[in-house]
Parts: sequence; structure tokens; C-alpha cells
Amino acid sequence: MANKGERYSFREKWFPLPNNDILNKDTDSYDSLKPLMRGVWRWARSIVLGASALWAGYEFIGNNIEYGQGVRTGMINKVSEKGLFWKTYECQMALERIVSGNNSVGANVWDFSIDRQAWHGEDTQELVEKLNDALDSGTKVKAKYIQTLSIWPWRAGTTYLLQDIEPVKKVEDKGD
Repeated sequence: MANKGERYSFREKWFPLPNNDILNKDTDSYDSLKPLMRGVWRWARSIVLGASALWAGYEFIGNNIEYGQGVRTGMINKVSEKGLFWKTYECQMALERIVSGNNSVGANVWDFSIDRQAWHGEDTQELVEKLNDALDSGTKVKAKYIQTLSIWPWRAGTTYLLQDIEPVKKVEDKGD
């Protein structure tokens, strides 16, 4: 093992074993728990750094993985620009659905965002204008979206990213 004044290897420093020199040194003549606590601290530090690295990798990779896409229909409830450091467009839509059993209509709220970075070529300002028009007129719209595994906070507030929006054409009842 290393003598006093020498450097320790990465393994000796971060993953010490009970019989290592670095643990058994008692330079300040403290009680016998000091080397043990030093070793526990190193293991805890390693676990925290490892977990942080895994989380950062997940966020980096997951931000680029699109695992869902779809279309939802409903009425726009809210369009807002939010954020302390970077502004993102956050929206809300009331999704209509039929409640089972009695043919009554219920509503479910869906939160979605507009991608600030526009990685798919969508026009952010045009989408905001369409959303505001639908909100003002109260028309039912069809929203096309993609869903990512995770999202960076400067890109959007939710993992649902709006791609396109168009008004729903009303189906006329033929009067059977």
C-alpha cells in the first residue's frame, strides 16, 4: 500500500477495503471509528455520484426518445406562457368522452406543451395563434402530438409535445 505522502489509487480512495492502508491510518489519534466512518462516507459518496450519473444519462437519452404519438379531440381550456428562467407554452384541453352506462358526456383534462426547440419543424407561433383562436371561438379541435420519455425543462413543461392542431368538422345528423 501507499506510504505517507503518496497518492492512493482510485479504487483505494473510493472503494476502500477494511485492510487498506488508507482506512487504518490514524494520524490524529481519534477513536477507532474514524477510519470506518471515512470508508462509509466514501461508499455513500460513490452511490450518490453513480445515481446522479445514471439520472443525467436517462434525462439526456430520454429527451431524444419519442415513444408515443397520437391524436386527441376536445376543447382548449388554457394557453399560457410560463417559466422563471425560460418561457414555455403550456396548454390544457378538456377531452370529451362518453361515461359508460348512461350515454352522458364527461370531461377529462389533458395538459400538453408546445416544443420550444421545434425539432419536428412545427411553427411555434402559428400553433399558439391557432390555439388562441380555438380558445376564443370555443370550437372543438383535434390535436396531433408526440410523447417523449423525458423532457428538458427549457424545452417544455410536459412530455406531450403538440405537433399540429386543426378544428374538428361537425358531422351533420341525417335524421334517420
